[in-house]
Amino acid sequence: MLLRHLLLLVVVTAAGAGGGYGLSYTQPEVYAADALGYVSSTGQSDEDGNPIAQANGNMELQYTKAQSYLPLFSTRAVGQRVVDDLGLEAAPDDVAGSLQASLDPNAPIITVTAQAGSPQEASDIANAAVAAVAEEAASLETGGTEGATPPVQLVPYQSALVPSGPVSPDRMKYLAAGGAAGLLIALALAWMRDRNDSRIRTAQDVAAAADTALLGTLPDHKQLVRRKDGTLPEPRAFAPREGFRTLRTNLRYADVDSPPRSIVVTSSAPGEGKTTVASNLARVMARAGQPTILIDADLRRPMIAGEFAVDGEVGLSQLLAAAVSLEDALQPTDIPHLTLLPSGQVPPNPSELLGSRRMQELVEELSRTHFLLIDAPPVLAVTDAQLLARHADGALLVIRAGATRRLALSRAVDALRGVGATLYGAVMNGVSGSRFTRLAYGDGAYGYGAYGYGASTEYRAAVERALGEEVDVDDAGGPAEVHTGHETDRPGSGPSPDGGRGRRAGPSQGEG
Repeated sequence: MLLRHLLLLVVVTAAGAGGGYGLSYTQPEVYAADALGYVSSTGQSDEDGNPIAQANGNMELQYTKAQSYLPLFSTRAVGQRVVDDLGLEAAPDDVAGSLQASLDPNAPIITVTAQAGSPQEASDIANAAVAAVAEEAASLETGGTEGATPPVQLVPYQSALVPSGPVSPDRMKYLAAGGAAGLLIALALAWMRDRNDSRIRTAQDVAAAADTALLGTLPDHKQLVRRKDGTLPEPRAFAPREGFRTLRTNLRYADVDSPPRSIVVTSSAPGEGKTTVASNLARVMARAGQPTILIDADLRRPMIAGEFAVDGEVGLSQLLAAAVSLEDALQPTDIPHLTLLPSGQVPPNPSELLGSRRMQELVEELSRTHFLLIDAPPVLAVTDAQLLARHADGALLVIRAGATRRLALSRAVDALRGVGATLYGAVMNGVSGSRFTRLAYGDGAYGYGAYGYGASTEYRAAVERALGEEVDVDDAGGPAEVHTGHETDRPGSGPSPDGGRGRRAGPSQGEG
């Protein structure tokens, strides 16, 4: 939880610390000054005010008297004497309340600390307080008799210096208190966000949200993003290629007794990458030698024609309306064994066309000779995907890691199964391969989150030992090409010049 909300914790804690530090500047500055007084047993002092001719035998008496003088500093009488002596406008009780007195444990020396809003005023009050207590104590010792000499007397010992800086507010304490408050608030927010976070990030989340298998995970990779002109390049990096190969293999074994021939690719909501998954999965199927037709059945927002840079004006909608023939609607591609059936013109009644008997017959006819991948609209947006899933052998649900909500996935699964469609499973798209993400959220697929099987050098050495060839390693940690005497089986390459299939660097996950 802390790792997932690290940015929140840092920002809110820093904001709290900054707020506390800024708050310190709204508080009045307070200066403190210390003055010392000595309790003498003779009451005599020299020209500098220092006691003289004190008797050692009276030290205990002096210390006892010094203790009795401490409460005088907080009295109103002493405060009034200080106010009158310095001509202050403050109340006597306020002046007396700003004084703190303490006694030295080894000598009859009283330290008085005065606090004020200016350094000079603090120094003057401390010195005046010692003199005021001396006068008040002498009056109490003699009973107010004029000219009488008390047995002991408080005399100034060390005058207060003008302080160089304020003692309050302590800005570092305000900073620490603000940071601590910000951290507590951030922890509370992180806990609330973590508790209310319903986004799916791992295979465990898929299993918890819906009773369906996770057939593959696809990385969040720059080669799985459309270009500015709308085309979708075929990925060449190891991570996305291996992810689609794994998905292809798992789909083959989704139903061993009755392998699927037509699959609807959909998602619970827009923006989860269903069209990207369908396009690249069709390429991988065709690269394996499987005659494949990719049908753009998203008649509301078609994108297949733009991704492959083909003419999409004529396609599925005209074919279902019997306006064109199948040969006119199909579009070849530069990838062997891959044919496109674009959406054609956007019709006013997509659901009626896709749910028609003609669509069912078209799927049955094409699936006899080809493997069909049907790109359908999101399940929760419209009913098109449910209608298409009834015509096809089954459906594949695309999940966007960190974006798809558990409730949306659960409702999408229920919607497909509610019409009797077969759901082969889900594929998690956009899984981050960063170490921080895996530490914060866990691996996307039960611990298999490190695309590239570890360090690049380790994987390269393993492949070289297995094949006895030199292997190029791409930036994702996997092999980009095997240097052999034949053309490499990589995206963008077809059959080798001699008619054979090129050798791959290694088997995809799940293949022997």
